[in-house]
Amino acid sequence: MIVFQIFSFLFLHVIYSLEKGYSALDFNLLIDLFKDQSVLLGLMILNTILIFMVKKFSYYLTILLSTVISVICFIQFLSSFNKTILFYDLFYIVVAFFFIMIWKLELAEAIYNPNYDFRAIRPSGLRKAEVLLADKSGRMVTATIMNWTKESIFVSLENGAEISGEVQVEIQYQKIKFLFKANIVTESMSGVGLKVIEEKKASTLNWFDFYDIISDRGIFPINV
Repeated sequence: MIVFQIFSFLFLHVIYSLEKGYSALDFNLLIDLFKDQSVLLGLMILNTILIFMVKKFSYYLTILLSTVISVICFIQFLSSFNKTILFYDLFYIVVAFFFIMIWKLELAEAIYNPNYDFRAIRPSGLRKAEVLLADKSGRMVTATIMNWTKESIFVSLENGAEISGEVQVEIQYQKIKFLFKANIVTESMSGVGLKVIEEKKASTLNWFDFYDIISDRGIFPINV
């Protein structure tokens, strides 16, 4: 997504170059664009920071900035009636839509959404799921599932414990054991985000089996 921000501004530079009839390699024209579109550039820098921090607001700001750039390109087309500009604008809309959808799916992952309202979990639900994490050194940490998706989990660690890297995860749920591996990809005050590692089907039940079981029972995460 950060690359898309850079691409968007350079794309706008190319559109202005086409409209004015100058080479896109003209550095002075790029400097002029920095000055003329300083507010837009500032918002794009802000959005880049938000994307780096994986903030949900970046999704809406990306939509806004992409719309603004598309409108600017269309205005340049109306002023010059250059069909190449119109074609590029349509191409940009398709690319922007693709990146925005990818970012939306990424932000929906449980690893970026630690908050969960435990009051909404019925007693027979996940509060009875005992979670144990073990790293490669053999250190074990107990945890509680706070949020989850098909391929990721966010757990809170008991007593402020710390753990990192690849871990072996064991979930005990209603006397059934589920075993699988996961990578810790995010850390926060609330806990850690786990990206489940897909493995060939083994004789033991894994996360995907657990996910299917709780989904069939109507147990789903509720973000707050």
